[in-house]
Amino acid sequence: MNRLACIACMCCVFTWGCGKGGSAVERESARGVLVTGNNAEPQSLDPHKATSVADGRIIGCLLEGLVRPDAADDAAVHPGMAERWESNGRADRWVFHLRPARWSDGSPVRAGDFAYAWRRILHPEFGGRYAEMLYPLENAREYQLGLVPWEAVGVETPDERTLVLRLREPMPNLPLLLLHYTWFPLPAAHIERHGGMLDRRSEWTRPGLWVGNGAYVLAAHRCNDFLEVRANPLYYRAAEVRNRGVRFLPVVNGFTETRMFFGGKMHITNNVPPEIAKSAAKRAPEAFRQEPYYCTIFYRFNTTRPPLDDARVRRALSLAVDRGALVRDVVRGAGQAARSFTPPGAGYEPPGPVAPEDDAERVAEARRLLAEAGYPRGEGFPPLELMTTSREVQKIMAEAVQAMWWRNLGVHVEIRSCEWTAYKAAQQDMRYDISSSSWSGDYLDPAAFVEIFRSGGGNNNTGWSSARFDGLLAAARRAESSAARLKALAEAEKVLLEEAPVAPLYQACRTYLKDPRVTGWHPLLLDMHPLDAVSVGACSGEGGGR
Repeated sequence: MNRLACIACMCCVFTWGCGKGGSAVERESARGVLVTGNNAEPQSLDPHKATSVADGRIIGCLLEGLVRPDAADDAAVHPGMAERWESNGRADRWVFHLRPARWSDGSPVRAGDFAYAWRRILHPEFGGRYAEMLYPLENAREYQLGLVPWEAVGVETPDERTLVLRLREPMPNLPLLLLHYTWFPLPAAHIERHGGMLDRRSEWTRPGLWVGNGAYVLAAHRCNDFLEVRANPLYYRAAEVRNRGVRFLPVVNGFTETRMFFGGKMHITNNVPPEIAKSAAKRAPEAFRQEPYYCTIFYRFNTTRPPLDDARVRRALSLAVDRGALVRDVVRGAGQAARSFTPPGAGYEPPGPVAPEDDAERVAEARRLLAEAGYPRGEGFPPLELMTTSREVQKIMAEAVQAMWWRNLGVHVEIRSCEWTAYKAAQQDMRYDISSSSWSGDYLDPAAFVEIFRSGGGNNNTGWSSARFDGLLAAARRAESSAARLKALAEAEKVLLEEAPVAPLYQACRTYLKDPRVTGWHPLLLDMHPLDAVSVGACSGEGGGR
């Protein structure tokens, strides 16, 4: 039976409803627990070791920073651990005043817990891959490089409930950046009891040992089965939390996840595969959601390996891809062809386009560049490998791109599909030639995309470095106006597209299913949903297929 026939058969058995005896969703709704797909088993619940969206969703439930997100507006923040704050006229000095709050073990949240956390992730011996998120702090990068002592970093704690931050450049949008989990506090005394600041094998994040200050505490974790958090009675807003807990299901396969939704096993899916999106929408139009997402799907090139160390080769491979065909035939309209690496929005005008609009012109330019690099019609081109995750859509996309490279350039590339954990490790260690990748913004600003490719960046993972690019990033940080800053970021992105350490493919939509009885969930470009604002309704009626 071919792939399409299998999908058709699966769609035929979709059912949705409570059923006689009650579905899993009905039972969880009765105890006030939201059940949601989370795409993958979390790599770590330690905010200084985590790097994936799957990790961040859970960490956002268990810890809270100085500010917290809005349930319906990506560009809004609310007081979190800080009940108020102010900045000077240049926005390079900020003062945060902490509210009375407690960790889940009853101890008070202090300004020192923030300073401890930031010193930990930046410590030269810790190796925090996301440490660059804190580089806006004065001397933060210099401290991580071992050039200055911690006392030189722009963090002051004049008393237990006051934090003073000195920034290297003005940053009026700092509160938006503070939503990211790398800025969250840590229970300093608790971590010191369980191995200390630099112990990367500490078990403080395990059930039974977890201490946090968020809306939830860690209740249970069964690897590759589920992770559950329950409402934290010591949270300062405990009376406003609208459910009793959240159960995260690490379902990688989108077909399985969609079937689980229609079988009454989860309230919200992580995604619906493009192959069955139309069928799912027809069967349950009130549950089907397709929304803009601040996310780019792209290919990374390992620029330390020949022939990918030649920008002409990378550019040729990028130009040879028909992005319109990928959006039309692979993701079935669940996105738009990339004209830049950074998605449009947030007042930013990307430099684009990635490739000429005319197909013949695009392919001709790709062939010219490859020939100029010494591989006319692909002659003598060495074997390369394209690494993907095991997700079906990534494998189909890889096959489509593989065919385009062969047809347009005469280049053959093998495909290697990896389980998620192995894929992440190989990408971070740069044990790949070409890697299927995605990046979603950590905050609503183009810098969240452009900055990741600075020289030595913890999430660069391409080996690419450009002094010109780094200089433009520095100019953006020093800019005296928002317009000048955005212009410098656009110029930096132009360098990125010209030298092509990455090949942007398309900007994705979020395609998923949500039980209509779930309330308090709103479309968000960043997909950063505060789950304490979400309610689960009880199931009514006998249910049945839809």
